[in-house]
Amino acid sequence: MKKVKQKLLLCCLFISSISSQAQFCDKVMLMLTSAGNVDYTFDTFGKYIGGITQNGVSQLKITVDNSITNNPNCRWNLVIYIDNSSNPATPTDEWELLTPHNSTGAIPKINQLQIRVRNHCNTSITGSSFFNANVMPGQPIILISNTGITIPAGSCTTNINGPGNYIKNYDEFTFDIDYRIAPGLSLRSGIYQLRLKYLLTEAL
Repeated sequence: MKKVKQKLLLCCLFISSISSQAQFCDKVMLMLTSAGNVDYTFDTFGKYIGGITQNGVSQLKITVDNSITNNPNCRWNLVIYIDNSSNPATPTDEWELLTPHNSTGAIPKINQLQIRVRNHCNTSITGSSFFNANVMPGQPIILISNTGITIPAGSCTTNINGPGNYIKNYDEFTFDIDYRIAPGLSLRSGIYQLRLKYLLTEAL
């Protein structure tokens, strides 16, 4: 049996954001723990067809403080932005090609990346299952939405966005991140990358 020689490299750049001029909240802080880049190497038929899943690659810890002003409008939202290229020639729906190995086959699409963002209370509006990253660069994947309605911590329900922190409200304010890629056999051999940015902001 001929061995498949292809490498797909997923490079995820995680950026933590702190709201320095909060209008309603006293502090909005995102802490990221991560192993850094997430690399996938596909070099057997089994990996191509079955895919590769990496669980617990990153963890997000959220703190939204409103202990001083106690403003009822203190809310937050959490999103992911995908950046697929430093090269403007890269199509908006494809991975960035770093090193080509041949010229046959298709370039991987961004939506072949699957993400799972979960915690013990299933607060993310994406649910507890893997979803395809089927948005265009510059458009956010919304994990906690800005609905204009405060859902307080302690509710252990979807889209909790009121004040709290990962110490007192661990099940709601701590998110584990998993990634999965199942490319199939039709992709072009090469090394590719995507950059993912996690952004926590006050919901104004």
